[in-house]
Parts: sequence; C-alpha cells; structure tokens
Amino acid sequence: MKLTTILLVQLFIGCLISCQRNIIKVPDSPYPISDDSFSMDTIATGFVIPYGIAILEEDEFYITDRIGKLFHLKNGNKTEISGMPRVATFGTPGLPAIMHGGLMDISLHPNYASNGWVYISYLGEDGLAKVSRLKVHDNTASDFQTIFATRHTNYTGNGMRIVWEDDTHFFLNVGNSNFSTSTNPILNAQDLNDDAGKIHRVLEDGSVPEDNPIFKGFTSPSTIWSYGHRDVQGLVLDTLTHTLYGIEHGPKGGDEFNIIEKGKNYGWPLFSYGINYDGAWVSTISEDSAATFTVFPEHYWTVPTNDGGQAIAPACLLQVTGSTITEWNNHFLIGSLAFRRLMKYNRESGKTFGLKVEGRVRTIKQLPSGDVIALIERNDLRESNGIIVKISD
Repeated sequence: MKLTTILLVQLFIGCLISCQRNIIKVPDSPYPISDDSFSMDTIATGFVIPYGIAILEEDEFYITDRIGKLFHLKNGNKTEISGMPRVATFGTPGLPAIMHGGLMDISLHPNYASNGWVYISYLGEDGLAKVSRLKVHDNTASDFQTIFATRHTNYTGNGMRIVWEDDTHFFLNVGNSNFSTSTNPILNAQDLNDDAGKIHRVLEDGSVPEDNPIFKGFTSPSTIWSYGHRDVQGLVLDTLTHTLYGIEHGPKGGDEFNIIEKGKNYGWPLFSYGINYDGAWVSTISEDSAATFTVFPEHYWTVPTNDGGQAIAPACLLQVTGSTITEWNNHFLIGSLAFRRLMKYNRESGKTFGLKVEGRVRTIKQLPSGDVIALIERNDLRESNGIIVKISD
C-alpha cells in the first residue's frame, strides 16, 4: 500500500473522530430497536480496544487488546501476560486512536487441554500480517512459533479472525480495505500472488492443506481458500452444516454477508454495492458481468443518506444458538462500528434490528452457559475505558 494512500486513510478517519471531540458518541440506530429482554454486567474494565477472546471456562478467558497486550481474566481478576510480540499500530498523528494493525484475534487449539497451544493474529513490526502460536506459563508467553505470514506488507487487513474447521485446520481472513475506485482500481484482492483480501485455510502448524483449491495458472495449492474480499472482520463456521459465513466491510455502504465457498471469487474491487468515501464509483464492471464469475453477497447493508449511503461497518459476527436470550436464537449478532451498537440479523426474513447494547463492539462470543460476552472498545480517546460485558436473560 502506498504511503500516500495510508495518509489519506488516516486523514479521513482521523477527521471523523476528531469532530467527535474525543468522546465517541452513539448515533441513532438506522434499524428498528428490538425490545428484547436481557441484562448486562460489566466483568472487566481498563482496556483500550479489546479485540479477541479465547474462552477457557465460564469465568476464565484470554483477551487481546489491540495495542499489543494479552490479558488473563479469571473471576474478574485481570493479569497481563508478558513476552508478547511487538506489533505495528498506526493512526492519525496527534490523535490517540488506533485505526489499523495491532494484536487482533486469539484462539485456543481444539486440543488445547492436552497441547496448550494458543493462536494469535496480528500485524508485525515488519508490516506482515501473521499468525503465531504460543503457550502460557506463569503469566508469560513461551514456546513462540510464527506459523503464517503474508508475502507482502499488509497495513489494511483489520479482521484476521481465526476459526477452527476441525482439530487440524483453521480459517483465517486477511483484509484489503484500501481506497479503490473505478478509475484507480487497487487489485490486491484479485491477485492470487498476494495474501491480502483473502480467506486462508491453514493446517495447525502453518503448512498448506493438500485439498485446498488449485487456481487457474497454478500447479499446486496455497493457503488461499477464497479471494476478492475487501475486509472480512467476522468469520463463523456452522459446524452442523459445515457452512462458513463471513461479514465484510464495504467502502461507503455495501457491507456484505457472505457464504464462503472453496475457490470462489467474491468480487472486490471489480464489483461492489458500495461507493468510495469521496463519492467516486468503485465498480469496474457491471453487475451482469460480475454475475458470470463472482459470488454476490447473500445480503448487503447500505444505510440510505443524501450523499450516497452509509456503512454499518461490521466488526464481528456470532451465530446464536442455545442462548438464554430466546429472542436472539437463530439470529446472527453483528457489532456495528459506524452506529456503535450491537445489531441482530435474521437470515430467513432478511431483517436487521438494533439492540440496546451500545458501543463499538469488537467481538461477541457465547459462553458454555449460553450467555453472551461482548468486548467493547473505549468511548473516550483520552482514557483506557474499554470494557468486557456479560449479557444474559
């Protein structure tokens, strides 16, 4: 990504946040507020951008903070884990906000109880998006192994969720959320020699699965499972149907809910239902042309405005089953960064509702009990006041 593009991204987002005068306010929901009954309890405070959570027990977790810290949280007691890798974060000069990079997701190996492996995704100091695995002993990270790294620097891949397919394979999304227009297309997501704008399927040790797709022009598989993605930030595997769902940032509108399939092209930036932030057209081909070789989203969101639409900016995705909040079962929960609240989406009806859970929700997971835990980033750029909440009936 060119330095000029990075500076434009920083300037644009920085201007949006600066106008909020450090307090990140909650705008009105663009969708009807669902009057669901639930209660919320704050179980931990003092985070900047709590980003990923690995659930060990009902009241024990590992939680990443995007600034590069890992915490062990047990029964409300928070302890920082030392020995973590240094990460790259950047934003707008003079503004204490992180826009890209950092320490992102965390996941336990399916056989964690016997092997102790903890997996993390992050942007390294060298600008490469990475997955490493480690073990934790005496509140210190040890046995550190980097098992995946992009072939090129990637300052625009903000999701990097780790989702296990089975005991030996995991999926990983790496974004490509740069400014692409019809007159200046940036085609990293379409380039199969570039790891950005892709969903990858990787073996537990970082090697390439033999049954990954072999794309035209190549003689062997790579880690790439699907391509043409802008910035998937929520990734969920339905283990009953073996369906992989991804929720993806469009530019200005055009946020997508996709069913991810092996070897498929999801179109970015050749075709998008969104426009660029300056109002410029993004798509380089027509919808009819795109239909011949790309996969369209099952659903997309563009909130109508008088200047071409607004994104909901989806940050995470949870398929809810067995919840203590019955109104949420058989729905997907989505953290909307733009509207700073939790939302729920019903695939059958295609309807989206706002929920009375406010803040920039970065991650949502279900606990063994069925309760929901949410990681909400700080609402005051001058303070580390991000929180972890438990939501139950």
